[in-house]
Amino acid sequence: MDPSCLIKTIFLSEKRKNVLVLLLREGPKNIDEIKEALDVSSSALMPQIKKLLKWNLLTYDPAGDLYQLSDMGALIVEKIEEFLNIINVYVENHEYWESRDLSEIPYHMRKRIGNLKHCELLEADRDCLFEFHPTFAENVLNSKYVMMASSTFQPQNVSIFSKLLAKNAKIALVLTEQIFDKFLDDYPEQFNSFLSHENMSISMRNGHIGPLSLVVTDTFMAMWLFDRNGRFDGTTMISYEDSALKWGRELFTYYSSISNLVYIDPDTGKMEVTGYNITKANKF
Repeated sequence: MDPSCLIKTIFLSEKRKNVLVLLLREGPKNIDEIKEALDVSSSALMPQIKKLLKWNLLTYDPAGDLYQLSDMGALIVEKIEEFLNIINVYVENHEYWESRDLSEIPYHMRKRIGNLKHCELLEADRDCLFEFHPTFAENVLNSKYVMMASSTFQPQNVSIFSKLLAKNAKIALVLTEQIFDKFLDDYPEQFNSFLSHENMSISMRNGHIGPLSLVVTDTFMAMWLFDRNGRFDGTTMISYEDSALKWGRELFTYYSSISNLVYIDPDTGKMEVTGYNITKANKF
């Protein structure tokens, strides 16, 4: 068997590729359901189905009149979908991705960057590089919960967190040790109130956090990356897709799991630090 023939069978026909991805995402279907989902006629669809059956990528159950992916077909198409997702993400904003330093993102998450579908780029005003874009600020203040992991000092966060807590939102924050100390030094009263607030958890990471900053809420995911020259241009990458939110939550949970929870002991009033905060992120 020539592998190139199988590759051509899958990729040289948009109809064949769409059938495979449809059955991967939605499971077995009869021919009418496939026609309706893909908006194609029987005469256009059946020759492609027959080729997929010939390669054993599909199986047909006559009792239920259903087509479904074979076991091997499912494994192949799953990888194809990952590949197509990465291609689509890259094409949508190729100039942005070409200029970013992706090494900041942990490798196990970088492999799944295809989950970041339909991202919008919010460009910063040159005079306000270190202020949040108005669209981001509006969205985050309307959130029911906020997860943030950051290696940067952003004073605007103090006001944002205070407003969110006043609205009974939940906040989980992971900071590098250097940024934690900076907040504590510059905003001691507010930061201590955050540490003791029942709706907020703060963890400290003894090491780098990449991307530069990550925010995940109940409605969107946003992150900030350096460019390849180590410069920060203030561009906010934001997505409202479920797959992007899931990706962001998993990256936040990763950093939360290798960080130390910091809190105020109610008996002594002193700041305490726990061991690795393995399950704290699961509160959301």
